[in-house]
Amino acid sequence: MSNARPLVSVLGEGRLRDAVATQLAADPRISCVPPDGSTEDSAAVVVVADAWLEDAVALGPKGAAAVLPVSTELGHVVIGPLTRLGRAGCWMCARLRRSRNHPERELAVRRNQQALASRPSSWLTSFAADTVAALVHDEITALVEGGGPRTASSFLRVSLADLTVRTHHVLPDPLCQVCGELPEDTAEAAVLSLTRRLKPAPGAYRTRAVVDARESLLRTYMDPEAGLVSEVQTGDEGGLPVAKAPLAMRGASGTEAGWGRSDSYRVSTVTAVLEAVERWGGLQAGGKRTAVRAAYREVRELAVDPVSLGLYDDERYSGPDFPFTPFHDALELRWVWAYSFRRRRSVLVPETYAYYGAHVLEPDEPRLAYEISNGCALGSCIEEAILYGLLEVAERDAFLMAWYGQRPLPVIDLASARDPRLRLLAAHLEEENDRTITVLDTTVEQNIPCVWAIAVGRPDDTVRARAVCAGGSHIDPERAVLNALCELGPILASVDRSYEQRREHVSAMTKDSQLVRTMGDHSLLYADPEVFPRLAFLFASQERRSLREMAANSIPVSLDDLTQDVNQVIGRYLETGLDVLVVDQTTPEHRRAALACVKVMVPGTIPMTFGHGMRRVHGLPRLFDIPRLLGDRNPPMTIEDLNPHPHPFP
Repeated sequence: MSNARPLVSVLGEGRLRDAVATQLAADPRISCVPPDGSTEDSAAVVVVADAWLEDAVALGPKGAAAVLPVSTELGHVVIGPLTRLGRAGCWMCARLRRSRNHPERELAVRRNQQALASRPSSWLTSFAADTVAALVHDEITALVEGGGPRTASSFLRVSLADLTVRTHHVLPDPLCQVCGELPEDTAEAAVLSLTRRLKPAPGAYRTRAVVDARESLLRTYMDPEAGLVSEVQTGDEGGLPVAKAPLAMRGASGTEAGWGRSDSYRVSTVTAVLEAVERWGGLQAGGKRTAVRAAYREVRELAVDPVSLGLYDDERYSGPDFPFTPFHDALELRWVWAYSFRRRRSVLVPETYAYYGAHVLEPDEPRLAYEISNGCALGSCIEEAILYGLLEVAERDAFLMAWYGQRPLPVIDLASARDPRLRLLAAHLEEENDRTITVLDTTVEQNIPCVWAIAVGRPDDTVRARAVCAGGSHIDPERAVLNALCELGPILASVDRSYEQRREHVSAMTKDSQLVRTMGDHSLLYADPEVFPRLAFLFASQERRSLREMAANSIPVSLDDLTQDVNQVIGRYLETGLDVLVVDQTTPEHRRAALACVKVMVPGTIPMTFGHGMRRVHGLPRLFDIPRLLGDRNPPMTIEDLNPHPHPFP
C-alpha cells in the first residue's frame, strides 16, 4: 500500500456497508483501512447502516477529519451531510432541520429508535446497495481529490422504490451542539456605524431588487426536507395573490408563518419567504450568545428601563394564570446589547423584548410582557432593515394611538395620488368584495406617513364581515396607502370566511372582550355588526387630506442615498424626545443571502399586542401627551379614559 494514497475507513455492517467497501477498494486511488484497523489517520470515515443510524454513530469517531454518514430510513437511503472537522454543517444540523420540518416523523423515530436502528430495511436490494455505493464512491473521491462533494452542506436522498436521487441543501445551524459556534454578545459588537447606501434608482427604498433573485432565495431557504422554509403555499384572497411560507420553530412544535400579499404571485412568494426568514432572526438569538444576566439595579447605567417599553398594572400581574412576572429592579433578567441612537452607545435591553421567542429555549427565565415581532425587519443591509423596522413601529404606534385615544381621523383623498394603482386597487377591492373602502391618516408627531384602511360592508349584508381594517406606513405616503390596501384585500377574504364558520365565537366576543385572545380574533370581532358603532369615532372628523400634503410633512427624501432617509427618520424620533434602539438579529442563515435582520424598539411608543388581556399601556405617558399635542378635542387624561375595547388591527 502506498502512503500517497489517502486512507478511507468504512464502518458498520450489513449489505450496504459491504457494497460501499467493495466499491472503494476497487479504486486504485484509495486505500481502504481493514475493518479492524484504526481510523486515526483516515482522510475520510464512511459510517454505513442498513437501518436507521443513531446520532452518536452517524457523527463518527471523535476527531475524524471527515465523516460521511449513510443511513437507511425505511424507503430511503440518506447520504450525508459530510461532516468535516472545524467546518459548520454536519449530520446534526440536518437532523435538527429535518425534525423541525417533519415533527410527526421525528416523534415516530424517537419512540421507535431501537427498532429502527436494529432492523434493516426490507427495501434495500443488492442493486439498490450497489447504486448507493456508487454515489458514496463519487463523494469520497471528490473529497480526497480536493473537489466539491455534493454532500458538503447537503445530503442525497435515494428512493429505494425507484432509485431516484434528490439533493437537499442544509444550512448549518449556528446553535448545533456539534459544529455550531456563536460569538459572545458584546457592547462593542453592538455599536452601529451607518454607511452610505446607494439607491438603484430615485424613488427606490430597497438597495437591490430582491424579487429578481427569487430562484436563488428559494434555493437557499426552501427545501421540503431540511429547508428553513419547507414550502410556499399560494392562493387568491380578496382578489389579490397571497403566499404563505411556514417556518418551523426551534424548541417548539408549532410554526410561525411568513406572509406575502401583493399584486403578483412572484412578489408575494418572495415576500412570504423573506418574512419567514425575518421571523427566524426575531424568535431567538441565533447570531450571538447572550452573556449578561443581572438585576436592573446592577446594570441601570447601561440598560433601558423596561417600564419605558410598556408593562401591565399590578392587578393584571397578580391575576390567576397570568404568564408574566412583575418587574422590580432586583429581578434578575437576561440582557442583550442594542445600539441607542440617542445615547450614541450600546445599551442593554431584556432579551425577551429583543427576541420574542426567547422563552421557548429558556422557559425558566422571567418574562415581563407579551412581545411579538413588532419592529423586526429584514434588508439587504442593516440600514435598510432599520428603515423598515422603524416604519413598522411607526405604523403600529400610530394605529394604537388612534385607537386608544379614539382619535377622529382625516380621510385621505385617493384622487390626489400620482400613482394610478392606488385608485385602481381601491376600486378593485370594492368591486371584488362589495365594500366601501376608506383610507384614514393616523400620522402622529414624527410625521412619518401612517394610514388606516377600513373596508365597510352594507348594513343589510348579514353574511360578510361588517368592517375589516389594516394599517400601512412609509416615508412616501402613496406607498403607505398601497401597503395598507395590499394587506386589506386578503385579510377581507380571510375574515369573511372565518366569520361564516365562527359566528357563535364572534357573538361571544362582542359580550366578553377577554375572549379576544388571538391575532385573528381582533379582526374577527369587528365582523359583527353589533360592535360596528365602536368604530364611529374614526369618521367623526370632516377633514380631508391630500397625499401631497402628507408628503410635504414627511422627510425630505434623498434621490440616491438610502442611509440619508434612514437618518432622517431616526432624527424625527430623536427630535420628539424619543430614542431608537436597534438589536442586530442577523444570523449566519441570513448572511447566506447577504441579508441583515434587526429588531427596532422605540421606548415610549405603543407596543402592538394580540389578545385583549395582553395590551400594554402602563409606563407610557406619551399615550396622554401626544393627543393633546395633535389638537384632539377630548384627549384621554388617564388610563381609565382609554378605549376599553379590543383593537381591530389584523
